Amino acid sequence: MTLFEYLAIAFGLLYSLAALRILGGLRAAIDPSRRYWVHLVMSLLMLATVAASFWAFWSYREVVEWTFPRFVLALSLPGLIYFMAVALIPENPEQVKSWREHYFHARVALFSGFSVWGLSAGLNASLNLDMALNHPARLVHVSAVLIGALGAVSSNERVHQGIVLFGVFTVALWGLTIGLGAGALAS
Repeated sequence: MTLFEYLAIAFGLLYSLAALRILGGLRAAIDPSRRYWVHLVMSLLMLATVAASFWAFWSYREVVEWTFPRFVLALSLPGLIYFMAVALIPENPEQVKSWREHYFHARVALFSGFSVWGLSAGLNASLNLDMALNHPARLVHVSAVLIGALGAVSSNERVHQGIVLFGVFTVALWGLTIGLGAGALAS
């Protein structure tokens, strides 16, 4: 087993826990009597973030000279995704009476986590992957920081509708045009 494979276990566990938290809450989130479409779409976007982030982790396999600080920095990405998943879906989702109320109650933690994730992803890309400042992935980092800040400070429903629609557009654009190959961030 290589060092990358050994370290990937920790990453895989955090990504799995985040995905399971979201998947475990979907049944309650789609209940028509409690459903809030912004929360539901955000949950699906978080699942896409888990998958894309785990896919991007392959970029670390041969380019990182692993040290404990580099490992902790890289591990912050799935850790923050798990933090956002926990903010989005509580431990007992069947007890949520209104997903709209829950979403707006959790928005500061959720979007603050997204902003910090964007900062951490940018720092990881610079320190662990030696990514150029003009790399297209930098748009993701900057967008995450800005959208996270906007979502955390705004309680306006239209703003949050715009955020999730922008997220859907971004994920669709990425999937249809870029479709990064494994390891593409290291180039």
